[in-house]
Amino acid sequence: MDNEQLGNRALNLLDLYFKDKNLMDIEFDDLEDFRDILLEIPKRLTTYNFFKGKDLDFILENNDDYDKLDNTTINNYIEKVNLYFSYMHKLKYIIGEDFIIPTYDENGKNREPYTYEEVSKIFDLMKNDTLENRFITYIAAYQGMRLKEITQLQKEDIVKIGDIFCISINTKEDKTTKTKKSVRTIPIHNKLLEFGLLEFVNSKDKELFTISNKNFSSYFRKYYKSLINDEKTFYCLRHLVIDIFKQSDCKIEHYQAFVGHSQGKDTITMDYGNPFNVKLLAKLLQFIDY
Repeated sequence: MDNEQLGNRALNLLDLYFKDKNLMDIEFDDLEDFRDILLEIPKRLTTYNFFKGKDLDFILENNDDYDKLDNTTINNYIEKVNLYFSYMHKLKYIIGEDFIIPTYDENGKNREPYTYEEVSKIFDLMKNDTLENRFITYIAAYQGMRLKEITQLQKEDIVKIGDIFCISINTKEDKTTKTKKSVRTIPIHNKLLEFGLLEFVNSKDKELFTISNKNFSSYFRKYYKSLINDEKTFYCLRHLVIDIFKQSDCKIEHYQAFVGHSQGKDTITMDYGNPFNVKLLAKLLQFIDY
């Protein structure tokens, strides 16, 4: 990517973030949030027709399972944005301090899963948060679901198949999933039952959560990310579950079915909603033990 392309892409992302906001109204907190959002932008964003012409909200709501920008690319974008703001400051379009967005450590490991110690810290930090926010986090950590899948959940999506409580991830009631393979029914981890998930569900009329995935992601970035690991995002909880499965001795088609990944053209897709196959998937939960 040449220097001009780099500059254009950086400014395009800046434009997506600020939209029509006046330069005079931009605060440094806005730029820090922009820096955090860069961690959630897919690599090669402009090459995907799926994202073509879409706004930032759409990109952030559908960014799960795409490789994200590495720190080197993010820092290159930040340098271009800093040059832009420095020039705007000289032209008096920005009054006050000259904004300089800090860069990330290029030697750091990019978007690694959270460690077990970091998961424990997240749980500890969220003890005084709302019950809804805690359950969003618990479900991500123990079920490996995409954030949008979690925030769309409704009371009727918690089902019992045989003697196993499950979560039905579906497209009913205008809910959306990333792909057809994302529609699935997965057994619920016993830890969630111990935390009182069923009681939480029974206290609801319909929707389990009142916050959107975009707003929760923004909330987590603002209040928790820097306290845990400044270079990791909420998605790293899902990444951890997938990593745990990959390192276990479970069959690849089983954990792909559990997390809603494509199983490939030549793989026979099993009906994971029937009692026998739900029991197969339930065996995966033993590997998730924080």
